[in-house]
Amino acid sequence: MPVRGCAGCTYDFADTIPPDTSLVFHWPAARLPVRYYADSRAAMPALVATGIATWNAQFLYGEFRAVQVGDSTAADVIVQWETAPPPDVPPDTSTVDACAGSTTNPSVVFRDSSARVLHVTLGVKAGAFSDAQIAGCLRRVVIHELGHSLGLLKHSPSRFDIMNAVPTVSFPSVTDRRTVELLYHTPPTVLPPP
Repeated sequence: MPVRGCAGCTYDFADTIPPDTSLVFHWPAARLPVRYYADSRAAMPALVATGIATWNAQFLYGEFRAVQVGDSTAADVIVQWETAPPPDVPPDTSTVDACAGSTTNPSVVFRDSSARVLHVTLGVKAGAFSDAQIAGCLRRVVIHELGHSLGLLKHSPSRFDIMNAVPTVSFPSVTDRRTVELLYHTPPTVLPPP
C-alpha cells in the first residue's frame, strides 16, 4: 500500500479484462490538448476549470495538456450534471461524502465502439448535506473523475490520494503525480479515434 509522499511509489492504473489483458489508455501527444466541455449551469464551468488546471500542473514536461472549450461538438470529454445542479456556494472544507461522479471508461469506449467522446457525470447523494458540503465534495470529485478521463482507470488504495474510490483530499498527492507520470510514459494499448 502506498505511503503518503513515498518516493517512487505508484498504484495500478491499467484496466484488466479477461483473459488477463492489460488495457492502458492515455491521450497521445498528437491529440493534445484534450478538450473538455463543461455543462454551463451553476458551478460546473469553474469546477472543470479547477480540475483541468490541477491535472495540467501534475506534468512537468507537458505530457498532458487540457483546455476547456465552449462547444460540446468540439469536445473530447463532456462533463455534465446527473440531474439538476446544486446551488453554487463557497465549499465547505470538510470531507463529507455528499456527491458522486462517474466517467465512461476510455479503455472500453475507444476499444469497443465508434464513440469519439468520453462522458463525466457529477451528482448529489441523497441525505442531509449542506450546500457547502456538496460544493466541497464536488470540487474533490471533479478532479478525481477528470483523472479517470486522462487514463487513471483504477482507484488508488490509499486514502491520501485523490484517486481513492472516495476522495477525501483536495489535490493529487505525490503518489497520484508519480502514477500519472508513469502512465504517460507507458505505451498505450488503447487509443482514442483520430
